[in-house]
Amino acid sequence: MILRKNVHHPNDVSIKYLQATQAKELFDYFKLPGKFVRSYPRKIVKRDGSEREMDWLILVNPDHITIFERTLINVEFQSRRVDEKKIKAMSDYKDYSKTYFGLPVLSIVIIFDETEFKASLKEYSTTASDILRPIYIHMPGEEIKKRLNNLEIKIHNKEKLSPQESFDIAFLPMFAPRLESETITEKITRLFRANRTIEDALRNDVAYVLGIMIRKYFDATKKGKELLKLIEKEINKTDLMEVIEYELNYREQAHKAELQKIINEKNNELTAKNNEINEKNNENQRKKQRTNSKKQRNQRKKQRTNSKKQRN
Repeated sequence: MILRKNVHHPNDVSIKYLQATQAKELFDYFKLPGKFVRSYPRKIVKRDGSEREMDWLILVNPDHITIFERTLINVEFQSRRVDEKKIKAMSDYKDYSKTYFGLPVLSIVIIFDETEFKASLKEYSTTASDILRPIYIHMPGEEIKKRLNNLEIKIHNKEKLSPQESFDIAFLPMFAPRLESETITEKITRLFRANRTIEDALRNDVAYVLGIMIRKYFDATKKGKELLKLIEKEINKTDLMEVIEYELNYREQAHKAELQKIINEKNNELTAKNNEINEKNNENQRKKQRTNSKKQRNQRKKQRTNSKKQRN
């Protein structure tokens, strides 16, 4: 893992991994409304037959504070701003989930970059009364500094970190402002190295995401290799190999999916054209049959007329 030069879509890979290994803890970390029940299937099939995939769909029970009935929450993780195309897709996700599962849907956006957060669309309407207003979650710079300072104090004092504080090790680099991302990531890596209070399973998962953040910001530089070496023991655990394999094949899988999408679109176009040609051929055949039938009727009529003349 350390020898790999970079990671494709580092935030996506990190989030998908934590959904698989720490779903309830991830839900709690972002203080999502309701009471977590379980994750739901993320794929949807649109009317035209094409497939889309939500980042996270969660079934929750009411907490009687924000959620008052069983509800689905669609969470989208964004590194870039939510533009019209993205918010329209979220509207599609909501409509599909509500129709398919028969439950109300709450849409939430967790956005990592402050500039992109400010530039994001905050609502989308299909009609005057059907309006989507997602809840936005973002961690501002002051909150990042506050949480980082808390980590420094607790680790220096050798105090046990809570699961949520442990998650800060994974997410503060992800939320870090662009100009401070390298500094924050290096500081957190050294703090993580010094800490020994995080339980093994959670420690390995946090280390895996931290490793991805190191490679995101430092690539294969000398500093990047140095920081990865500090957490080599955790990120090279054998139980992470399945996710590492997914990461290494991400671009190939995405390329194949895009290629298949293009092929499907072309096949659909060809099918439509073939159907049009077949319909024209059928229409021409019907016209030919009507013409032949008319000729046969005229011929029989002519024969009857000739027969009548012969009898007279």
